[in-house]
Parts: sequence; structure tokens; C-alpha cells
Amino acid sequence: MNDGFINEEVLRSYINDNNFNNYNENIKSFLIFLFGSELNHNLSFKAVKKAGQVKPDLCITHNGIEKYISVKKGSGNSVHQEKTSNFFPCINNMLGSESLNYLKLFHYGDDTTNDTGNTRYSASECKTRYKKEIALLNAKLNTCDNLSIFLDRFLFIGNIGNLNVDAVYHGTINLGLWASRNEVISFIKNDNFNMNALHFGPLTYQVWGRNEKGTAVHPDRRYVMQVKWGSLAKDLELISKRRK
Repeated sequence: MNDGFINEEVLRSYINDNNFNNYNENIKSFLIFLFGSELNHNLSFKAVKKAGQVKPDLCITHNGIEKYISVKKGSGNSVHQEKTSNFFPCINNMLGSESLNYLKLFHYGDDTTNDTGNTRYSASECKTRYKKEIALLNAKLNTCDNLSIFLDRFLFIGNIGNLNVDAVYHGTINLGLWASRNEVISFIKNDNFNMNALHFGPLTYQVWGRNEKGTAVHPDRRYVMQVKWGSLAKDLELISKRRK
């Protein structure tokens, strides 16, 4: 079990079947943020791990109210992973075949849109080689309307789930940062994220495994996309400061 799953379990166990006054100050602050005026010091909290491929990792129930939480820890946070056979049609339906070809050019990194090139380039080489195409695609990906769709897919609902994340929590039981879904959406839509990577606000697109030399142990990872939020902790801290 990796460190992220262990951290989720520690949080779940700590919060589950307990009363407000028994928590540390960090968790008290988080629960106040979640439940606001509905928080009742005389009622306990229940916390359960959500099963299946859904975006919420944790469901906290209190006073008849359920709150769904996405739990993250550490740096380089991967927030979404999906086969290109599922994601490419999403781009085509939203933005059209030209934008899809720009994405395929970057993803395959072999000067083709069908994975038939003789030379495969690294991610950094692709950013330079396809600079114009990436810039054109980024302009479309980062409109407010399109960001709403992608953020739901990557962070809050997923491409197969039906549960909506209420808040993102980054940290441990003793030290955490958090933001509501609305705060995250507002932050991403209203701040300027200018970068040479393929991105959705501060979230960046990458290939799980480019297999540049054709010798990878898991060659199928070439056909899986990942979205990472490398600046998650820094961005949540900024959201927290603005909230205060």
C-alpha cells in the first residue's frame, strides 16, 4: 500500500466515530469549514472510504449531511489517469479534429498523429518541437467553459463516476490545506497560468510512459494520459490566504 492510501486510511480512522472536541485543531478547522453552521458539537462524525473508481476518497457524514473529500499528500500529485481511447474522443467532441490532432502530435511525440513515426521524442523535446500546436491547443483548453468540463472530469466527478467532490484536502491529520470545489474552480478560472506545457489551468497533461526507445516494461502506458497538479499545495495555500 502506498503512502497516499495509508494517509487516507489514517484520516478516515481518526475522524470516524468521534466527537468534535476529541479532534486536533487542524481537523477541527477542516470540519468547521466543511459543515459550517450545521456542525453540532453533540453529534459524532462518521467517515468511510469510498469504493470504486470515483473521485472522492472519503465521505464524512455529520448531522445528516454527507461531504465528499478528495485526499492528496506530498508533491507532484497525479489527479487523473485515463486511456487515450477514452480521452481522445472527448477532445474531438468538444474541440474538433484539428485540436485532437494537436493533442495526438504531443502525446505520441513522433511527428505523427497515429503513432507511426520512426523517432519518439521526450516530453521536453515535444514542448519545443510542437510549441505552436501546444499554444493553439492551450488557448482552447483554457476557456472558462472548457475548464469547467475538464475540472469535473479530472478533479470532481471523473469520467465514469457519479459522486461530486465537495472539497480537496492536502496533508495529514496534523497539518492540512483545503479548498471547496467552488473555490478551486474560481481560482483556476480567474488566475493566469502561462506555461509551455499542455495544461488546464495549473494542471498539466502528460503521457504515463512515452516508451521513447521501445523497450519499456509496460509499453501499454504509452496509451494512457495523466493529469498532474504539481503546484497543489502552493495553490491551496494561496486560496486559504485569500479566504482569510
